[in-house]
Amino acid sequence: MGGKKRPAQLARVFALGLALAGAGAASAQPDGVRAQLVAVRHAVLASELAGKISSLPVREGQRFRQGETLVAYDCALHRARLERATQAEIAARKKLEVATQLDQLASISKADFEQARAGLAVARAESGVERAMVNRCAITAPFAGRVGETFVRAAEHVAEGKELMSIYDDSAFEVEAIVPSRWLAWLRPGYPMQVSVEETGQAYTAAVARIAGTVDPVSQSVKVIGRLDNGRAGQDGGTLLPGMSGVVRIEPPTAAPAGPVAAP
Repeated sequence: MGGKKRPAQLARVFALGLALAGAGAASAQPDGVRAQLVAVRHAVLASELAGKISSLPVREGQRFRQGETLVAYDCALHRARLERATQAEIAARKKLEVATQLDQLASISKADFEQARAGLAVARAESGVERAMVNRCAITAPFAGRVGETFVRAAEHVAEGKELMSIYDDSAFEVEAIVPSRWLAWLRPGYPMQVSVEETGQAYTAAVARIAGTVDPVSQSVKVIGRLDNGRAGQDGGTLLPGMSGVVRIEPPTAAPAGPVAAP
């Protein structure tokens, strides 16, 4: 996978191409400007612990529900440690209960009582750490969607921080386009857009959602992000994919007709 480009790298390459094309976007407006589809919600999941992957229930292109397990680890050792910590907490709690009874009878020193109470606090903290590690033994989906790519396989041993898979929400998409910066004189959030996606051969309605906060001084262009109509994007969720490209048409506002000139 050394020569394999990540989605973020591909997006930067595409954005650079759009920026270079932005200088000539004004003359290309009758045919539209180039654009790329991106999922509104997307993420690259990374390992939160070092260990062996026991299963990958979903693979590239498969859909999943929110909360569904995407990656599971072999966590026999972590579960054993949690069991040991839990038993140690139970023992520390019983010790404190006895110390409390002796303290009520004035049959224990203050130091021994405080030591028993501190021992329970330490045991609780240790069991909490082990419980947190066990909770990391399964990675669940933060939202419903599809798997873009998987970077590991079952039975592989991965290090902490290793990228595991990319996921995205296929129910909502945005479109990114580079337009001439002089359009900022009239382009505003909510302005209507028409998106033609080459891979599907379909046209989609959209509206400007955000405008980048900087202008490229070389190409005199600016990035515009439009939100596709949620209803249509949801219906075509099985067809639209991140990275698809096409053409965006944004019609400039028509100038208001001049009124009659008053006689002097």
